[in-house]
Amino acid sequence: MPLPRRAVAVIVLVALTAVVGVLAALSLLDPFHLRHARWYSLGLVGLAIVLGTAVFAVALRGGLRGFVLGVGVAALAAWGVLTWFVAGIASGGAEVRTVVDGDRRLVVLRGGAFAADPVYSVVVRSGAGPFEQQSVVYQGRADGPEVTDLRFSGEAVLVQVGRCGYRSEIDPLTLEVRPVHVPLLAGAC
Repeated sequence: MPLPRRAVAVIVLVALTAVVGVLAALSLLDPFHLRHARWYSLGLVGLAIVLGTAVFAVALRGGLRGFVLGVGVAALAAWGVLTWFVAGIASGGAEVRTVVDGDRRLVVLRGGAFAADPVYSVVVRSGAGPFEQQSVVYQGRADGPEVTDLRFSGEAVLVQVGRCGYRSEIDPLTLEVRPVHVPLLAGAC
């Protein structure tokens, strides 16, 4: 005896929701340090809200269906507002300087969403488009000095900030940086 159409629809929606959930978890783990991973995560969570709402809206009838749709619309609206807020504060900063080595780039960023003084950071990037990779190498503090020199040295990067020099190793596949340098005090090594 075949399954009713409603049951088939619920099974398909549950399977799609599970796939989207796995993709969202993978984008949160971000093993390849994708530059746009946060946008993938935000989009996938929004899609999971829509699919989860659809599962219950198809499975339920009557007043419960209307209630579930109302909760789903409210959850999606709240997620949209949160996404808009995150987009406003997570710009990353303006590019000040770039050093290119093949497909890799070292980029000095000047930012600081809530800082009165500029905050400098250095990221390494590789690739282009939606799968461009990015990892932080150095994250400065407010009132900290500007990055004075940066360069590649094989699979390592060298960053000079004021009188302090920092060296980090970079995994060529995942773009994992070891160590990431974050001074405790502005101007301190």
